[in-house]
Amino acid sequence: MKIRCLPYKGKVGEEIRPLYFYKAMGIEIVDARIISFGACNFSCPYCKRDGNFRNADGSIVSSISATIEDLFKVVEEAVEKRQAVRISGGDPVIYPEASLLIAEKVKGLGGRLSIAHNGSSPQFIKKMVDAGLESAAIDLKAPAALMNSRTGLNNGSGKRMYQKSIETQDLLSSSGVLVDVRTPIFSNTTLDDMLELAKDIIAGGDGKNEFWTWRLYKPVAGCDFDPPRNIEGVIWMINEVKKNYPSLKIGLRAKWEPGGFMYF
Repeated sequence: MKIRCLPYKGKVGEEIRPLYFYKAMGIEIVDARIISFGACNFSCPYCKRDGNFRNADGSIVSSISATIEDLFKVVEEAVEKRQAVRISGGDPVIYPEASLLIAEKVKGLGGRLSIAHNGSSPQFIKKMVDAGLESAAIDLKAPAALMNSRTGLNNGSGKRMYQKSIETQDLLSSSGVLVDVRTPIFSNTTLDDMLELAKDIIAGGDGKNEFWTWRLYKPVAGCDFDPPRNIEGVIWMINEVKKNYPSLKIGLRAKWEPGGFMYF
């Protein structure tokens, strides 16, 4: 089985990121080894992994070929080091068979499984839940009216993907899976935008299993979106959202370096 994956520092499965949102759930933060698939069904213009630049076969231009055996080696090494294994992308929904094989491998080794997904397929996520998923990062990129421009989708499919993301979040949290909802913040992101998202995030599922990460957009070459003008304005919006939804656990990724995560 040949699979397109995104390398990190020249190798597949070398990226490690802490799952910061675990802290808000009363769980010790764990490092996750990231396996990033090199294809996606979205085409976000601000993708930090060049996701909107594609080869003729639809894979991301920076992707390389890997085998399932290559990915199993990453899993084995991660479990041995007591790291979680996070399937990411691109998006894992493009490689459902490989994703389930990895999940089975992690489970067989007694490891911890996480996934990062754009929320487009509750059906796929249900299979991952059944395979032993511990946590998930699910994108909710913008209010429904803005989803097309934020995801590179068209023909109104952005609104449908918004509803799919909410359905996916609810399925996960009500199944006992820890959910980190992730939303990028731009210069034109408004308080009304975030209140709309907050209302839908909190309406379903199980709130004790849900966390919401606001991610400050970091400029990407070729994208004309602008980052927030100042962090103080973003923190003000978070505090206003908390006034309306005090039970909603929120975090802010202010920068990617260690120590760049704030809890509210």
